[in-house]
Amino acid sequence: MKLQLESNLSSPQDIKAIIMEVKRYAKWFAQESVKARVSGTATKEPLVIAEPAAKMINQAANGKPLSSQLLEEIISSLEEVLATSPHIVITLAGVPSGSLKKNITQWCRKSISPGILVDFRFNATILGGMVVQFGSHVYDWSFRRLILANRAKFPEVLRNV
Repeated sequence: MKLQLESNLSSPQDIKAIIMEVKRYAKWFAQESVKARVSGTATKEPLVIAEPAAKMINQAANGKPLSSQLLEEIISSLEEVLATSPHIVITLAGVPSGSLKKNITQWCRKSISPGILVDFRFNATILGGMVVQFGSHVYDWSFRRLILANRAKFPEVLRNV
């Protein structure tokens, strides 16, 4: 089963949270199925789960009736995505907004890989810019690195300000 990740599902933590929600839903669904078989009645109120998990279940069901097997397939697919997808870490000087995360994730999925996971971190000591880590490669476009690389020029720049 091939699942499409939405741009608001960017990091490994997001995928792990969805896996937990789907597992919780699968457990509830199995219990409700047993209740329905034994007593002939089912709970009228469905279990409330997070919207991204509900969308993932609806996407996978694709109009088919929901089953415990389908829920297990969703969990397996998400765990496979987590294990096999490329992973990039972007460190910013401040906490990124939701729209910034979404835009960067969309760009990475369009330009690098459709299934890439983007993990956002922040570190105020980089002062600005960003540091990108992909595998063992680190690309540092931070203001801190620029300042340290031009130490000799920095006092002169400050005097002219």
